[in-house]
Amino acid sequence: MVNELQQITDRVVKVEAAPADERRVTSRGGLSLAQGVARRLRLISDARRHLPARKDPSQGFETSAVAVSLIHGLLSGGRGWQATEAMRGDGPLLRLLGLKRAPSAETVEEVVKYLARERGGIAAVAPVLRRQVSRCLDAMSRERLAMAGGFVPVWVDGSHLEVEGRRFDSIKVIDGKRGQMCSGAFVGPWLAGIDFARGREGEETVSRRVLDDMVTATLRPKRLMKRALILLDSLYGDGPTLDHLEGYRESPAYIVGAGNLKRAFDQMNETPEWLWIDTGSQLTRGWSESGVTTMTIQCEDWRRKRRLVCRRWKKEGEMIWNFSAVLTNLSRDDARVRELMARWGVCFEEVIWRLYGHKAGMENQWKELLTDLGLHHPPCAQAAVNATFYAFGALAYNLSLATREFTLEGPARRMRLWRFRQEVIAVASQAVSHGRQVVARLVDARDHLIEQLLAAMGRVARL
Repeated sequence: MVNELQQITDRVVKVEAAPADERRVTSRGGLSLAQGVARRLRLISDARRHLPARKDPSQGFETSAVAVSLIHGLLSGGRGWQATEAMRGDGPLLRLLGLKRAPSAETVEEVVKYLARERGGIAAVAPVLRRQVSRCLDAMSRERLAMAGGFVPVWVDGSHLEVEGRRFDSIKVIDGKRGQMCSGAFVGPWLAGIDFARGREGEETVSRRVLDDMVTATLRPKRLMKRALILLDSLYGDGPTLDHLEGYRESPAYIVGAGNLKRAFDQMNETPEWLWIDTGSQLTRGWSESGVTTMTIQCEDWRRKRRLVCRRWKKEGEMIWNFSAVLTNLSRDDARVRELMARWGVCFEEVIWRLYGHKAGMENQWKELLTDLGLHHPPCAQAAVNATFYAFGALAYNLSLATREFTLEGPARRMRLWRFRQEVIAVASQAVSHGRQVVARLVDARDHLIEQLLAAMGRVARL
């Protein structure tokens, strides 16, 4: 039987304006939490110190004010050049963010294009991004940063961003779809570098450039190269990229997909039965049989042989083997690998595949950037301008992640950005001045969200 708490009442709903003094409420009071984290991580002071000034100081908004407004606009759901438009006229929100006005879409576009065309483009924003990532790494415990075996995951990948119109430069056509190529480099969950392919550059070229920048600016200063495990998909399983990885003086560990190497599939198909280690059925994957093995491979244009870790499996009801392989410089003698073999009770090959499986989870980080931050469609026809805009997107992404990681608890830490926007940012509040402070007085009807936000604000001071 349905009780009255589970019934719906058919009511007539009308709309009227509240008295003027009761309207001074922002629907994005939770941005005060992100602003608090930004101040503790010195994002605002770094932006003022390191972003180039406007050509004419009398033009209006300083560059750092546009940058911070754009970051908060993206966090609260704004898109492209118009990301700050919803903030205009929101007096309580602007007071919480330390702004008297929010820049218009025209101003955002003008400033980003000025940085891109006259002040070094993405290089102009890079110092701010480097410092943000450095401080996030310092604030994050090494236990949470590292994966199994103490490896620090490093992941580089590209995304093909579809565009419409014929004026776009640096176009790449993939599977018949036109778009620009964007590559990002992650250390753990943090986006440490991002850039666009220019001219005829391909994904591998721009990804190697972004990786080099991350190595120089982040991994080496933080002494993470010896602990790094670089994870790349099959696009990068060729000679030039492998040579590039092996060229780093610290010899970081890597596992790279080999799905594009025909020789690898030929060797696996010809490998005698007795060399395969039986790993049994894996019904959760729909495999009736499976096995693993290790061999060496040397393609025609390679200077040396490399280790190939292979897997095969049969799908239920099928008789034909399927094959997959990865390339790695990890060996059975590596102390970290031996420790994982003992801990998990599996062979060397299974350890490598489990470590490589971490890449699948990191691929979800693109979803927040492209879907939740609305970066799937570049705002400009020029790749250099888009690269600069996406650098601000990287700052917004890392700020949202830092806010969740350092101020929330339990499962809330792992919530996606779209949910973070609903449950943290979209908490209504007033802005009340007390001396030199502005207090966000939460007036939302959802008590559990107010309690969560109050507790989160209490943790900001610990950063």
